[in-house]
Amino acid sequence: MASAQIPLAEKTWVQITTTDKAGSIRHQAGNTTIVFTESPTQPAALNPNTPVMEATIKDQDFTYFNVAAADFVWAWANSGDAILTVSPVGA
Repeated sequence: MASAQIPLAEKTWVQITTTDKAGSIRHQAGNTTIVFTESPTQPAALNPNTPVMEATIKDQDFTYFNVAAADFVWAWANSGDAILTVSPVGA
């Protein structure tokens, strides 16, 4: 799979990965914190019990690897819309 830009709407979980289990994510645009989690299904909301694998601000990169076979990486833009660039390994 090639690199792709993914738009995030504020306070909505968006699935970032599909079949890819390793790669990198760049917080391309949006003055907000983006929180990432790994889950087989869309999380209900972001709360203190949500397991967080990483959080980024604009222009930061996040490397994901060893995502479980049945899981996906999900992203949550905390206080405004944002854009991510996702580059799976081999893209």
